[in-house]
Amino acid sequence: MKSKQKKVYITLLLCFLFGCLWMTYNIHYLKIKQLDPAYPLIIDVSASVEGYLSVKNLLITYMIPLLLFYRFFIEDEHPHMIVRLNSRIELYRRRTIQVFISSFIFAFSILLIHFTAVYLFDRFHFISSDFWKLSLLNLALLTCIYFSIGLLYYFIFDYSNTIMAMAATFCICFLLYVLKSQLNLAWGPASDANIIDPFLSSGISEYQSLILLGKELTLSFVMVLLGLFAIEKKDFMAGASDD
Repeated sequence: MKSKQKKVYITLLLCFLFGCLWMTYNIHYLKIKQLDPAYPLIIDVSASVEGYLSVKNLLITYMIPLLLFYRFFIEDEHPHMIVRLNSRIELYRRRTIQVFISSFIFAFSILLIHFTAVYLFDRFHFISSDFWKLSLLNLALLTCIYFSIGLLYYFIFDYSNTIMAMAATFCICFLLYVLKSQLNLAWGPASDANIIDPFLSSGISEYQSLILLGKELTLSFVMVLLGLFAIEKKDFMAGASDD
């Protein structure tokens, strides 16, 4: 069983890490804000092409910390757990809930730092843009994306081991980023990772935002079904859970 105290420490460390990254990426814009108080800092620090909330960071740079975060937060699987639980389905249900909670905490940590920083350094545009609504929508989308990635990781893990699952998941996320950045593929998780930027720059209707959320929820549901299939076929005695 993972220690609750250790989970709290890891979450605080994660927030500290994201806080340092936010300052590193945006120190230049903060200097401009000091010289020009009317400067809309909120737009540049929320950019999806480069910087703290860029698609590259959300799907590549932050991916290794995310996968390691799962290892710290989610209970290790051992053959004797099947004996204690009613079925494999019960085991899968417990793990899926833990993946969702971990994904939410990770996404929440990323956006909490951004939310707080924008409030502190650009309060006028924070209030005028209803930034809290944008943050909530982005939190829902990013949680769904990371939840799907977590389920993908465990789907691969159930047929291999930790190292192979991490490597394959990272490669798939890298491919999603390339498809978005090089081929401008609009129908993919990479397009929804940072929704704050397009909202601030061009505006998106409520109907469009519901479509985006529905798309990511559908992907999560599909990944849940795939994971359910994998856990039914998993051979626990073969050492797949080699933590």
